[in-house]
Amino acid sequence: MSAKVAKNKKAKRSARSKFLKELLLAEFETREHKRGAYSSADEKRESDLADQREIDEANHEMEHLLNMVRLFFHMEKLMLFSLLACFDCFLYYFTVFPSRLLYGLLRNQKLKNANKEHRMLALIGLASLILLRVDTSRVYHRIKGQSAVKLYMMFGVLEMGDKMLSSVGQSLMLVANAKKSNNSSRSLRFQSTMLYLSAILYLVCHGFILMYETIALNVAVNSYSNSLLTLLLSMQFAEIKASVFKRFDKEGLFQITISDIMERFQMFILLTIIAIRNLIASSTSLSTLIPDSWSWSSTSSTAVGILCGPIITVVGSEVLVDWIKHAYIIKFNRVRPQMYDTFLRILAWDHTHNLQKLQARLGLPSPALVVLFIVMIKPALDIALLEMSTSMIGSFSIAAMGFVCLLLSKFVLHLLLNKWSQNLEDPGNLHTFLVDESMYVPGIPSSGQGKMDEQARAKLYNFKAGFNGKENALAPPSVVEKRAQHDSKRSLKSVGRYKMVSKRIW
Repeated sequence: MSAKVAKNKKAKRSARSKFLKELLLAEFETREHKRGAYSSADEKRESDLADQREIDEANHEMEHLLNMVRLFFHMEKLMLFSLLACFDCFLYYFTVFPSRLLYGLLRNQKLKNANKEHRMLALIGLASLILLRVDTSRVYHRIKGQSAVKLYMMFGVLEMGDKMLSSVGQSLMLVANAKKSNNSSRSLRFQSTMLYLSAILYLVCHGFILMYETIALNVAVNSYSNSLLTLLLSMQFAEIKASVFKRFDKEGLFQITISDIMERFQMFILLTIIAIRNLIASSTSLSTLIPDSWSWSSTSSTAVGILCGPIITVVGSEVLVDWIKHAYIIKFNRVRPQMYDTFLRILAWDHTHNLQKLQARLGLPSPALVVLFIVMIKPALDIALLEMSTSMIGSFSIAAMGFVCLLLSKFVLHLLLNKWSQNLEDPGNLHTFLVDESMYVPGIPSSGQGKMDEQARAKLYNFKAGFNGKENALAPPSVVEKRAQHDSKRSLKSVGRYKMVSKRIW
């Protein structure tokens, strides 16, 4: 009996194992059949999609290369307008500013913002009188005797000091000019006095640093060897290493563009001062003014050699460095050159509607540059006027003619810039200053995080399976979606030269 029961249990066990084996084999064959069906049906589609992605990526890379070439036109158009606008603001202090003061004095009328202009005249005059006591020839020979390593360090310290004083001076001059001088309280009068003293101290310090920069640049371009000029050019190319391999958003790109605008304008002012001083440094033999580093075999004019030598060498290298730097920035951050047209429209709007806003956005230290120009040009102009005419009337006539020419040039320049700004404005488009996805090359931008394409992201968060083709609500936004949200919330009109609108201030 027991043997019969054991035999029945063994038969049942073998039947059960046979049933499980058949079930598993059937399920495995079904999966293999489905897998084979999927491979045969979708393999061609996957291959086509991969080929299409490769073609799209190649088209995007081709667009990157073309954008690097097209950038030169868009960026230099922005630079030209900005430099002319800065020069317009700079000429104001030599043309309209004294004209308004003279008109109010002769007519005995109190013009609008007269107190502010009187305070500014006093600040610039006092700072200029203090800096005129500095012996520039002694500073020149002191810098000339330094080694190349010390000059490299000095250039870096002067550049950093210039930026820090420009930021402090912008806030200080705004506060000092906003305070009223007719305060009744003793504490408020004391506060106003301390603000004016601080403003004078700022102008003296900033003007002194700009003087050192001018004289150091003069030593570099006047050197009979090319060592100092090579040192200056190497510092310009060091900007590429400092800024190219970094992630930029639209605010950071706008700010570094403003920084390059101000750097180029200050270089233009410094080179203009150097050229004027070199032209009138000697009246007997102008041919001795051109050092070997400026010599052109095809140039017969001494004046052309003096003016074109440093301009082509220094400014030409500055243009080349800026182009290379911005070309790689827009390539790595997938930005189209049309972004610079938006920057241009913003600056044109500021120039048309509010020049003070334009100077604040650019961080233009106009008072300090005016003090620098007065201090560096006055001794050379005194020598030139004495050589041209021995009488006081002749010297006054030459100065009056020069002032009238500057005044006419200022008005013509201002009218041209206004006309240019009006052509850039689009009255029917209210979103002229907005940045959308059309400003970027399609693709995944650099985010500083692990990069994941849309196909892997869809599989990870299961966009289609079980969600009717809609994205999973739990899936975080992609890098492109984050950029679109960021661009829609923040406007470029809030960007300024010394505002922390991005990760750092350039």
